[in-house]
Amino acid sequence: MNRHFKPGNDIEGLAAQGTPLPHDERRRSRRHRVLYRALAVFDGKTMNCSMRDISEHGCKLKFAVTPLLPEFFELRLQKPIRRFKCQLVWVSQQEAGVRFVR
Repeated sequence: MNRHFKPGNDIEGLAAQGTPLPHDERRRSRRHRVLYRALAVFDGKTMNCSMRDISEHGCKLKFAVTPLLPEFFELRLQKPIRRFKCQLVWVSQQEAGVRFVR
């Protein structure tokens, strides 16, 4: 089953399985600590990663090496199977922050 991102239900369901992190007043929505295996997909290439936290608007990804990602790419969770269109916001060493594109 390949599901594309649908605002609300997908994010809330994934976040509900995680642990709430302390709320940062600068953020628009609360983050939840999660651990999902994923693939960043772009230009016919894939990079293994893990989703480390998620909020209504985006998530933090962890890679084995510093990722060289384009501005826009698809994120595919392996379990549960989900797909998200993402925009790269920041990269720091082996982590990247992305915004969900709706």
